[in-house]
Amino acid sequence: MNLRGLLIIILLAAISFAPVAGAGMPGDENGDSVLSREEVAEHILRYLACDAGEDCIDAPDENEILDIVHIYSAWDGRSKEIVDSAGKTHTLVRPFHSVVVMNGETLETMRSLGVAPSVVVAVDKYTPQKPEFFPEYAGTPSVGSIWAPDYERILAARPDAVFLYATVSTKECDEIEKRITTANPEITVFRIDCYHPETYLNDVKTLGEIFDRQEESERLSGFYSSILETLDDALSTADPGSRSDVYFETWTDYKTAGPGSGYHDKVGLAGGKNIFSDSAAEYPEIDPEAVIERQPDVVVKLVGTGKYTFGGYTGINATEFAAVKQSLVSRPGWGYLPAVEDDRVYVLHTAILGGPQYIIGEAYLAKWFHPDLFRDFDPNGLHRTYLSEFQGLDPGMADPSLFVYPVEP
Repeated sequence: MNLRGLLIIILLAAISFAPVAGAGMPGDENGDSVLSREEVAEHILRYLACDAGEDCIDAPDENEILDIVHIYSAWDGRSKEIVDSAGKTHTLVRPFHSVVVMNGETLETMRSLGVAPSVVVAVDKYTPQKPEFFPEYAGTPSVGSIWAPDYERILAARPDAVFLYATVSTKECDEIEKRITTANPEITVFRIDCYHPETYLNDVKTLGEIFDRQEESERLSGFYSSILETLDDALSTADPGSRSDVYFETWTDYKTAGPGSGYHDKVGLAGGKNIFSDSAAEYPEIDPEAVIERQPDVVVKLVGTGKYTFGGYTGINATEFAAVKQSLVSRPGWGYLPAVEDDRVYVLHTAILGGPQYIIGEAYLAKWFHPDLFRDFDPNGLHRTYLSEFQGLDPGMADPSLFVYPVEP
């Protein structure tokens, strides 16, 4: 059915249905903050008359009429209130047609929800550097980073909205928000993280509301919830004393995770005990002797950036995983660690533990920490499902040899 035919049907419905309340949206000619059935019908008639070659004075264009119809049919004619991850309430009066996304985690989640790439008019500098994972944004204009934003490009993109982090680099994001809204108060700035496990599902729901992808957000949330429930159910049956003592090392040698860090929480979520849970710092650099003193049952080393840039979706130098493990077990004094004696030293790529894909990394961690409880758990199968069903990517990109070591036979 063409637009003209669809509008005629909506016109008849608008004339038949009772009026609904709204506030400040397009088409509200009398300024009463209500998009009434009469106003909807009048604007559709003006559009149809112009389309038929009659007087086009005061007639809405196609984009305007589509917004009016969308608000009336999808929003019940009302404005929509959105509370972002920073607790700020935004009132939406029309759908967004152009957005700038400055955090890749939110962009990835938007893709999981089926938000069209055409809506994204600019991205952060790192997204085009990941053509394997974000092929559709390889040619999208870049507006710099959170730490070095290009304000001229952001404003030149004429976005309806800009997406920034809520709880990381807050000083930088506060400044970006201030400067953008001062330059153009019509731009809505959302603060959404999309990387914290404890808030991720709420972020998914919020994005679903912003882009009218509620069904998709429920489906994505269901995928995550099913994995989390599997973890919770299995771990609830375990003896608390069976939790492995874990030394988690970031891509910086001898830099670990303390309380308050995301990695500390992720170790706990997978059923492990962080041996540096008493640290006063979130990401402390520790004395090598301290690891030996605390005798971890499991060692997990994170790679994928810094001097350990290999593997992941680029597929570069995946053979380096084995070399990293060998360098770990060869550290002075490590031969007597329970983790080394029992061959429980693992290498994990950051791509599947940070950001939205943390759920895949959690599955691997749980299997490593509690092999008996999660004997039938299939992290790679979950990874393939995530890529194919939510990211629209080739599931073959989930080749485990590019993300973990050793690979389960």
